[in-house]
Amino acid sequence: MSLGIEAIGVYIPGGREDNLSRQEKFGLKGGFLGEKIGVFKKAFRDRYDDCSDLCVKAFNALQLKTGVDKNEIEVIIVVTQNPDTRLPHAGALVHSKLNLLSTCASFDVSLGCSGFVYGLSVISSFMKDNGFKKGILFTSDPYSKIIDSEDRNTALLFGDGATATLISDNPVLVPGIFSFGTLGSKAGEICLINGKLFMNGQAVVKFVKRYIPEDIRNNIAENGLSIDQIDRFILHQESKFIVDIITEDLGVDRSKVPFDIWEYGNTVSSSIPIILEKEMMIDENSIFLLSGFGVGLSWASCVLKRT
Repeated sequence: MSLGIEAIGVYIPGGREDNLSRQEKFGLKGGFLGEKIGVFKKAFRDRYDDCSDLCVKAFNALQLKTGVDKNEIEVIIVVTQNPDTRLPHAGALVHSKLNLLSTCASFDVSLGCSGFVYGLSVISSFMKDNGFKKGILFTSDPYSKIIDSEDRNTALLFGDGATATLISDNPVLVPGIFSFGTLGSKAGEICLINGKLFMNGQAVVKFVKRYIPEDIRNNIAENGLSIDQIDRFILHQESKFIVDIITEDLGVDRSKVPFDIWEYGNTVSSSIPIILEKEMMIDENSIFLLSGFGVGLSWASCVLKRT
C-alpha cells in the first residue's frame, strides 16, 4: 500500500503586527527587513485561540478542499512545542474538538522547525505498521505565546499559523528516503529562558552552514537523484538570509527555492507545509526536496515524488 500526502489545509490568522513600524525601535536601517529577515508583517492568532484551535481551523480548510470524512480518520498527530496545556496532550484536545471516533489514535510530536519532516516519517510508518488508510498530520506552534516583544532577535521574525496534512492511500506526493540529525550539545542556542524564547542567531547561522546543505545533498543522492532533478527545494522558512545561504551553497537557481513569509512570518513547523501546499498545486513540480532545521538543534530532509 502506497501512502503519502493527498492534500494540505492551511490556516494563517488574519491579525498582523507591522514590522516596518517597529524597525526604528530596534535600530534597523535600510533594507535589513527585506534582505535579511524577510518578514514585513507577522501573523498573530486571535486572542482566544490556542494550539488546538489553530489545528481545527487548518482542518476546516482541509475539509473544505477535500471533503474528507472525519469518521474515516484513523490517526492524528500534532507537531507542537507550544500546546494548550502540558496535560492533556494537544492531540487529545484536537480529537475532542473535531469529535473524532474513539478508535482514532492521537498523539503529539514535540519538535519545532524540523517537525513537519519528522512528523511525515512518523505518521507514514505508524499508518503502514497498523494498516491505516487515512491520517492527519497537524502542525501548530503559536510562538506568540513565548516571544519577548523587546528581543530584536525574535520579535520581528516569528508568526502564528497551522496546517493539516491528509496522509492517505490516494496520495499526490509520496515520500522516499528520509535523513535526520541532532546536535544536542548545542540545543541551548534555541531555548526558553524564564518562559521566553532565546535564539543565538550567529550560532544558528553556523549550524545551518555546517550541516544543512550537506544533508540535503546526501539525501538527494540516497534517493537516487541528482540535484538538478529537483523541481522545488522546500526549505524551512527560518529567514531570508538563511534560505539564501543554503540556496547559494547548493548552487541552484533561486526560482527553485520559494521564499514566501513576507506577510506572516516564520511559522516554525508549519513553514514547510504552508509553502508545499502552494507548490504541489503546480503540475510541473514533480520532485520536491524538503528540509527542516532548527530547535534541538535538529534537522530532517526527504524527497517527495508526484504519483
